[in-house]
Amino acid sequence: MARDKLGLEFTAALPETVEAFNDAMDDYMIFSGEPVGKLLTIAEIDPDFAMGYCLTGCLRLFGGVSSAHPRVNLELRAALARRSRVTPREQAHIDAFETAAGGNISKAGKMWDAILAEQPLDMMAAKCAHECYYLVGESGNMKKSVVDILPAWNESVPYYGFLLGMGAFGLEEAGDYRAAEEMGRKAVDIEHLDCWGVHAVAHVLQMEGRCQDGIKWLDDTVGNWKGATWLRGHLWWHQCLPLIDDGQFDRVVKIFDDHVSDCDKDMVTRLMDCTSLLWRLELAGVDVGSRWDGLVDLWMTHLDEHALAFTDAHLAMTLASAGGEKKLGRFLESQHAYIEGTEGTNSEIIESVGRPLCQGMIAFCRGDFAAAADHIFPIRENIWRIGGSNAQRDVFHMSLATALIKIGRFEDARDMLNSAIAEVPTPTLLLDLSEALVGLGDTAGAEAAQAQARQLVQ
Repeated sequence: MARDKLGLEFTAALPETVEAFNDAMDDYMIFSGEPVGKLLTIAEIDPDFAMGYCLTGCLRLFGGVSSAHPRVNLELRAALARRSRVTPREQAHIDAFETAAGGNISKAGKMWDAILAEQPLDMMAAKCAHECYYLVGESGNMKKSVVDILPAWNESVPYYGFLLGMGAFGLEEAGDYRAAEEMGRKAVDIEHLDCWGVHAVAHVLQMEGRCQDGIKWLDDTVGNWKGATWLRGHLWWHQCLPLIDDGQFDRVVKIFDDHVSDCDKDMVTRLMDCTSLLWRLELAGVDVGSRWDGLVDLWMTHLDEHALAFTDAHLAMTLASAGGEKKLGRFLESQHAYIEGTEGTNSEIIESVGRPLCQGMIAFCRGDFAAAADHIFPIRENIWRIGGSNAQRDVFHMSLATALIKIGRFEDARDMLNSAIAEVPTPTLLLDLSEALVGLGDTAGAEAAQAQARQLVQ
């Protein structure tokens, strides 16, 4: 029996397995290195290392890889084959992995929380629960999962700063911005390389419309996260949001070319950053040239996966923007077949929210703004279910607002934007509100919205 750096027992036949597991977890904390490679290298020679296959499969799922991927299936089978000879805690991990791979992601998060109820220092369980709730947009559970175990931790416990970074993000997504910023900054103070803590503070600044603060925060901390292979592209994406609000479009395009688009077909979360950023630039009236074309081939690898509704929406946006009508038709047929042939939470979310969202974004791209509004407006209150963060999902609300304004549904646009601005007072949303108010003849209200937008970018 082996023990990890937190003192938790796990099953291993070789002494070097402990170092490999600890190293992989260290990499996971800082979004760098090769945790999958380290785990598989030792798992292939240690016949008892079920946790290696379990964590590897989870890392793939949380990175946007479909549960149907051959590697995920192989790792699940390998973990299950060893289940009978590992500890009850490890068995619970394997069961949660199996549940997540089956598409019941929220249930899997709760299963990892059950592990934490007995072993609050189980950082793997904490990370896995956190990832699950993020993937299905359950901000309340994401917040609670960390808050419930924090009393068992202190600065003497390994990974404490990283846990604070996770807690900060949960607080931010739940709307508790003051506590989130305080906890996120503390996390980065404790763990200089905690890029998830940096990320949490960036979210707070974006949600509060603190444009210049957001730009400065990421400029000042770039040394903390420039080595974070698996997150740095996303943090550059975050840097672009206030830059777009500030009208610094040339810098945004350069960041896209230099730091966001340098991903491969297996980096699904990075592909979504690319799609989202190009779409936002076009919403702002920027010509992105042929950049959509370079994304299509990368996305096509994932056409039949339907790992998440959030992923599907970005794939549809890319194909529609690049003019790939035949490929888009194949995607929609594949999505329909997935819905009809698959059970579980993920399939239900794709059917009820993901599919109409895809159809709406496709219609928007084609210039059929009435159809876009008809597809998206009825599901606007449920878009959170597709997963991702508030800041990431904002692109769908921005697109809906633009569609409503273009077809003269000014009252609907005003009401939706007022609600959104109450939570996220960004300059872009305020300018959209101003346009809607002009359409309603409310000149004074439009001028006030414009003035507030100008104040936020100063």
